[in-house]
Amino acid sequence: MPRPYALLRAGFPYVKTIGMRRVTTYPIDITLGNEGRIYVLCRTDIATDVRILNLDDESLGTISKLGTGDGDLQWPVSVIVDGREDLFISDEALHRVSRFNRDGEFLGKWGEHGEGDGQLNGPAGMTFDTDENVYVVDSLSHRVQKFTKDGKFLLNWGRFGTAKGELNYPWGVAVDEEGDVYVSDWRNDRVQKFTGDGEFISTFGASGSGDGEFNRPAGLCVDGDGDIYVADTLNNRIQVFNADAEYVTKFLGEATLSKSGRVYLLANAKPMRLREMAKLEEQKLLRKPKSVVVGDDGLMYVPDYGSYRVQIYQKEAVPLEEGQIFPPLRSPTLATT
Repeated sequence: MPRPYALLRAGFPYVKTIGMRRVTTYPIDITLGNEGRIYVLCRTDIATDVRILNLDDESLGTISKLGTGDGDLQWPVSVIVDGREDLFISDEALHRVSRFNRDGEFLGKWGEHGEGDGQLNGPAGMTFDTDENVYVVDSLSHRVQKFTKDGKFLLNWGRFGTAKGELNYPWGVAVDEEGDVYVSDWRNDRVQKFTGDGEFISTFGASGSGDGEFNRPAGLCVDGDGDIYVADTLNNRIQVFNADAEYVTKFLGEATLSKSGRVYLLANAKPMRLREMAKLEEQKLLRKPKSVVVGDDGLMYVPDYGSYRVQIYQKEAVPLEEGQIFPPLRSPTLATT
């Protein structure tokens, strides 16, 4: 569907939290499947896996394990699903992309370590375009590469630097419905926009903690309205921008206890006492989120990396046609009557 001319932004309320420690430990990325399946990619030094949950916080299974063999993960960064609901997972330590079906069966892998065309050096964020080709952020080579989903190299762009179009350890990547590509430029604290072939279009953001500024932006996504969501990791927040890259709002965290968390605490007296002693206002905040995903239904999922959970919010916005809103103001900082 085409983007709306404008939006009546009614709100973006918190909905619920799912997951808990020992289930979604250090969630680094998330992707959405069919029939309400939510795939949460988790990584630690002792356990690396994909936990499958639903909105009722029910566990539907686990995929993969820590290791270096086929079907193993060592230091995964990003997970995406295709139309068949096969999962593709980038691994920055193994320099490859692994593929699984939704039941966790290993289907194959592609990628080899190196800096040549089609080789991978610390792959991070991934996304599909409308043809299910895969854009991969090749972080340690400071570039973006494009492959078929079977791993055939198509093109790449980018080099180390701070000028427009140059990258410094990029992390996340997203494609909008018009085919443009957004890349979170981690060490340059900005987001850059390119055509699908890698031609530079624009950039926004700067180092800092103010509105529209970043401190190590990681995963990002673009919804059907053209709104851009960025995980501003070291500022412990999600920032939202409109299709013109103008700052809209931010999310600092509103978490409540998940259903699984409540069950665990009610069965364990010591953790119950520790929570009773805690400052609850701090418990709701985001801690180092590294990705964000918005579904077609407007639900925003934030893997809360440092708190071992996923926070969920609901976008409430009404699409407007040109005749429903006043034309852009020539002096938008001046009050009008």
